Parts: sequence; C-alpha cells; structure tokens
Amino acid sequence: MGVNEHTKMDLVWDAVSLTQAFVRIPSLSGQEQAMADFVQQVMRELGFDQISVDDKGSVLGFVGPAQAPLALLFDAHMDVVPIAGTWTVEPFGAQIKDGRMYGRGTSDMKAGLAAALCGAAAAARRGALKQRIAVSASVMEEVIEGYALSHALEQCTPAAVVICEPSRLRIMVGQKGRQEILLRLQGRPAHAALPHLGVNPIQAAAKAISALQTLDLPKDAQVGQALLVPTDIISDPHPSISLIPSSVTVRFDRRTLVGESSESVLKQMEQCLQGAGVEGFSLELVDSQVQTYTGQQASLERDLPAWRLDESAPLAQAMVQAVQQAGRVVEMDTWWFCTNGSESAGRRGIPTIGLGPGEEAQAHTADESVAIDDVLGAKDIYEQLCIQLAGQA
Repeated sequence: MGVNEHTKMDLVWDAVSLTQAFVRIPSLSGQEQAMADFVQQVMRELGFDQISVDDKGSVLGFVGPAQAPLALLFDAHMDVVPIAGTWTVEPFGAQIKDGRMYGRGTSDMKAGLAAALCGAAAAARRGALKQRIAVSASVMEEVIEGYALSHALEQCTPAAVVICEPSRLRIMVGQKGRQEILLRLQGRPAHAALPHLGVNPIQAAAKAISALQTLDLPKDAQVGQALLVPTDIISDPHPSISLIPSSVTVRFDRRTLVGESSESVLKQMEQCLQGAGVEGFSLELVDSQVQTYTGQQASLERDLPAWRLDESAPLAQAMVQAVQQAGRVVEMDTWWFCTNGSESAGRRGIPTIGLGPGEEAQAHTADESVAIDDVLGAKDIYEQLCIQLAGQA
C-alpha cells in the first residue's frame, strides 16, 4: 500500500498499543530478530516504503514523497537489557495501571520507537510532507552505541537526526561522550611471604589511581564536568593466592566533552602517571567484540564522542515549536548517558537533537515503566516536528 492510499485510512496502530506490542516481544541485545520482523510488518501497515534490513539486522523505513530530500531521521534501538532485580509485574507483559505501562523496554526505549513510527506516519497521513522522513530501528545499542546507526547513515543522508531515548519530553541538546580505558601495570612475581623479592603491581595501581584522581578535567556549561572513574581492577593470575601477581589491569570510564579525543585523553593520563613516578604501565582503549543476530561480527573501540547542539540552532528551534504546538512545556537539558547520537553528531557532524517518552532513571530498573501521557506526547511532538522540517520543499 502506498503512502497516498494510506492517507485515506485511519492509522492501523496508535502509539500506546504499539508500545505494548513491542514490549511483549523480548529482544535482548543480539536477539532482536523477532522484533525486527514485527517492525517491518508495522512499517508496511503504517504506509512506510523502501523498508530494508541491513546486514547488522537494523530496520530502516521511509515516508513522504518518493525522490524528495531526506529531512529527518528518527533513531530508536530495539534491544533491551536482561531482566534483573525483583519485579512485581510480568517483565514482558506491558501491563497498564494508574496511567503507566510496565515492562522491560517501556522507557528504554520501545515507547520512543512506537511514537516515532506513529508520529511520522500521522504526518504523512495528513498529506503534510514535502520531504522524506526515515525511522531507524537499530540493534545492539545497549552493547555499543552508534555501531548500528552508522550503517543506516551510510544508506541515507538526513539533514537532521532525532534520538528518541527517554527524556521526559525534555529537549536534549547534547551528551557527554564515553571512553573505556585499560591501564596495565607490570609486576614481578614472588611468594607473598617474601614480597621484597618481587615487584607488586597492586601497589603501583593504587599509586596510579590516586594520581589520576588529581587530573584537572575540563568542564562544559551545558553538559557538565568530564569524569574519570575506575570501575574494575583485576590481577593476573586471578585469583592471585599467596603470590605477588605478574600484572594488574584497571578499567576506567572516562566521560568526555566536545573537543576531547582518545589521543588527548590518553596523553593526559600518560603524563600524569609519569609525573607521579608510576613505571611499567601501558594505556589503551577497550576493544569490544560484538555479534548481531544476523551473525555479523565486529571489533570496536570503546570511544564514543560527545556532542552538543546550540540552543539557537534551527533544529533546536524547530523542536521548540513542535513541543509548543503539541501543547507541552518546553524544557532543555542534556543526557548524562551515551546514545547513538555519538555516531550521528559526534562522528559525522549531522545536526542531532534528543527527545523521548519515559524517564532516564527508569532505564534498566526492575518494574521499568513509562507514563502513558509521555507516549502520547512524544507521538504528537514527533508529528509536529515532521511537519516543521519536512513540510516544505
């Protein structure tokens, strides 16, 4: 069914019922095939065309006049984190009570995907589009941000991108980046009863961690302070019983700001450690191995750039108008976590903005939920944004 035919009909799905249907499909990272199959079906029913599944398993679909420029791409990931903690509701039940829907992925972020699909389809149904709109339903975001969206952005070149991560309908104009860094410290093994015969890398690790906490990290007025946090430490061998270990590895989570690179971050850390007299160390980015449900494998460095959009930028102002036209309160903020915007804005420089239903603090929690009003609001805002940005040639 073409878009023109579809404009004569009521929408097959509304954002709330579609969110329920999505939540009832378990789709852990690397296990999204059933969800991807259903998203394709929904896109067809909503009037999308040029629907495709890439080699990683992400789904991409379009609405609006064929051959017209692509004004906007909405991105929402299909994967969810595993069930953890004590739940009082069925994790994949999508139960609605007291104005909220409960279930894994409600806030993070199947409501965002449902709202984007329904919002874009509603704008097309009104005959208001003179340019194209795309929706990307991406895989593996919970494992490595940006990996899947990169392929969608190789297939199409949108003028702007909307990241549909939860924001309580606040307009998100940036995020910190993230690097995962390994500090390896070499020792010399010896019996723990004769420590003077060895070199203990644990003591060097303690010295290194203390030194690195004194680093003067940059700060940004919008997204806040850069951070360096040790998150893991392990000896080799592990456990090292009655033995001075051969080496120790410390993992750091480095939250970066716009303008910082892996080279500049590692150089700053190296100079700090040398200045503190730490010896026998090496620094490197974490290299992650991923495999999608399609069997695609990749080795990816954990280097996810920060991004920021000026509040006066045309995309930000178009979102302000869309929020107002949807009858919602305009608030601007930045995310404290990483998103696929690291790829669209951080690496490729495509104007990117965020807004989504749900609360950031609900992500990955037991009894995860989303307010029904947020789902409806997001759909209306997305519809208005489509008209704002694609309603003129």
